[in-house]
Amino acid sequence: MVKIKISYETPDELEEVLRLLHPVTSSYKVAKCQNGAYKRAYVEVAINRQQNGGEVQKY
Repeated sequence: MVKIKISYETPDELEEVLRLLHPVTSSYKVAKCQNGAYKRAYVEVAINRQQNGGEVQKY
């Protein structure tokens, strides 16, 4: 399980990111306190190693 923090300005930006991550997203939540220029959301991503070839590549 991997957790990703997303900073965005408009709800449309969040929707687009969630659409792109949809195949691997297990859940997400929008932060309650939304002070400042950017809003925040947190996404949990489930990674299946067998689906990705079973090995982690280092860059």
